[in-house]
Amino acid sequence: MTERALVVKTSGKIAVLQIEKKPECEGCKICAFKNGKSRVKVKALNTCGAKAGDTVVVKAEKDNRALASFIVYIVPVLLAGVGVLVGALCFEKEVWIALLCIAGLVLGFAAVFIADKIFSGSRGFGMEAVEICDTNAENKEEKKNGQNV
Repeated sequence: MTERALVVKTSGKIAVLQIEKKPECEGCKICAFKNGKSRVKVKALNTCGAKAGDTVVVKAEKDNRALASFIVYIVPVLLAGVGVLVGALCFEKEVWIALLCIAGLVLGFAAVFIADKIFSGSRGFGMEAVEICDTNAENKEEKKNGQNV
């Protein structure tokens, strides 16, 4: 997917972008527009050096969704299974097995949450701002001269 977006803010190599919904967005679902919403804010890797107020071209890959789904759903379930296995081998009472299962599930969700915080700061969720179309200064100058973008 290649789309135009407005840079809302930047922080290091990451930019928060606002994307307007278009008819083509119905089949894609990569930006996760909520029902009735015409705009969505997403994080993207800022490779073009855009600043707040700039309009950029953003590219996104769908390929990462399967891996992300696997990580989000399977890691907690696997750790819950490890909790059940450890509980079954180490304890005879079912209450301990259940508690270790829940502990594994919570640990799995915590691991996914921490991994999300680490990787979202470095990669930007698979989206990348690749080109600046309009800069903030150009937009202000055009509005000042009475031209509407």
